[in-house]
Order: sequence, then structure tokens, then C-alpha cells
Amino acid sequence: MFDKIKITADISDNECVCLAKKHRLRTIINANSEVVGYSGTDYSKISGVIAKIECKKRNTLHLSVSLHKYWQRENFGKLRNDNLFTVSEAKVAFEMLLFDNGLITERVKVCYFEIGLNLNVSYSPLSFIELSKYGLFNSKKKGHRRKIMFIDANYQTNRQKTTSKYGVRKYYKIYDKGFELREKKRGKEKKLTPMPEDENGVKILRVETVYKRHCEKATTFFSSENVKRLIYLFYLDWKELNFEKNIRAEKGARKSEIERAKIIVNIGAEEYKKQIKEDLAEKRITEKQHRTIREFIRDFESQETKFKTVISPQENEYNSLFHKTLSVSKE
Repeated sequence: MFDKIKITADISDNECVCLAKKHRLRTIINANSEVVGYSGTDYSKISGVIAKIECKKRNTLHLSVSLHKYWQRENFGKLRNDNLFTVSEAKVAFEMLLFDNGLITERVKVCYFEIGLNLNVSYSPLSFIELSKYGLFNSKKKGHRRKIMFIDANYQTNRQKTTSKYGVRKYYKIYDKGFELREKKRGKEKKLTPMPEDENGVKILRVETVYKRHCEKATTFFSSENVKRLIYLFYLDWKELNFEKNIRAEKGARKSEIERAKIIVNIGAEEYKKQIKEDLAEKRITEKQHRTIREFIRDFESQETKFKTVISPQENEYNSLFHKTLSVSKE
């Protein structure tokens, strides 16, 4: 479940030299010919570990690594993170990482981490991403908070959606893991024309929570209590992922009624009320239109036989796979 993680630790001058050599870092020298740090090189593409050292009043080591890839490289010789990766394996990988760098948990802080699931879907991951609209994500103040999933402009259209990344300590993302792997495989041979959608039958959808502004001692990070808490929060966040639903209406239903019914089942009656109130205030609809829609929302529950909600096969598969994969991964 755990993937990318970033840690920091204060190190001695001797450790600084040893770790710079170990990770094949480039020495950074200022205008006064003083060593002010060490930066990473292409060696990180082989090792899977991105390292840098800042030398100011003290020496601070920064390590960024995918625990999943690190585990795979150490045990199977390949940098990959597309298969199953359990919590137990992540704990061992973290211990191996610290030992390999001469660190102990008391000296280390976790400042960033990702926790997620790889779901081996039978439909195109693109279809899941297109249909995902928002999630009811955990909020300390309000229990659960509805957050819209936006298309990530840094990815090809609909290959990744995220909640807002700005001014937050954590955000959520859903993306086509199989596409990401194919793109990396292409590397420098990347062509302008897109690759086949599911080359080699790879269909992996990943859902992930990113904690980007974190600060926690490593002594408590992988404790049983903290891991149990993080997994529970992950479960609460992603079990309610909302996929767009359609409406099947009885014969005689007007097109406008079908559209309103679809809005209600997708965003909820209360949210729809807020929306039409704003539309009225901005004069996008008239008083009469506002009253008509408000009355439709009020009476919708009594018209269940007239409008039937149609759930997509993608939503059904997601719900099934999510619970099954989480059950195995949290061990």
C-alpha cells in the first residue's frame, strides 16, 4: 500500500562524505569555494533512491524513494511498483532503507508519503477515470467532505484526476497505472502517436492518498497504531468514490426531468439546491425556473418508480476490487 516516501535526518560530517559517495552525489560549491551540499545524479535511476544533502549550520540528508520499487529491486532485481505490495513488506522495506543508509528511526523524520492500491481492472482504466466525479473524503472538522476530482493538466486527458493540490496537506488522485508504466517503458523512443490503450493487457487503476506536508518521527510512523489509523482513513476516503450514474425513466418523462433526476443522483439534493440558488442569484435562471426545479427536488423521492438509477459496471467492479485488494494489502 505504501509507495513513495520522503525522509530527512541530520548526519555527521563523516556520514555526509560516506553517503555522498554511496549515492554518487555531485558536490555543490559556492562562490567562496565552500561545500554547501550534494545533489543527485542519474545514478538514482538505477538505485531507485533520490538523495541530496544540505550543508548549512548542520548536514541534513534528504531521501526520496518508492518503498514498493525499493522492495522489488532488493528482492527481485527490478524497479517496479505495479504489483501487490503489502503493509508488512513496506515496513521491512523501510527498515532495510534505514539500515542501508546507516540510520536509526530515532534520527529520522517522515515528511511526505503516499498510500494507495493498484486495482487490476477488466475495463479500460480510462473509463473509470472519466466516470469518477468526486469523493466523500475524510475531514477532521466535518466528518466527510465532498471533493471534486479534476483532470490533471500534467497528464494526457483523463489519464489522471486529482482533488485540489494547493494549500492542502493532503490530496487524492486516481490514475491509469498501466499507461504510466507504458510511457516510462517507451522512454526516449516516445512517439507522437499514442500507444495502444492496453498493450500486453495491462489494465491497472491506482487510487492514492498523498500526504505532502507531513512531519512525523519514524519511531511512530510504522507503529501498529499509526498504520491501522492510516489504513482506516484510506478506507473511509476511497470506499465512497462517486462515479457518474445514469437515469432510466418511464415512458412519458420529459427530457428536462430526466436531466434534473440525473443531477440529483449524481450530486445529491442538497448540493443541487445550493447550485440553483447560486444560478438564481447570478440570473442564470428565472424565478419560475428556480421554483420548478426546487419543487422537482422536493418531490423526487416520491417518484422513485418513475426514475431508476443505473449504476455503471465500472462502479460495481471498483467497489468489489477495492474491498478485496485492501483486505489482502493491509496484512
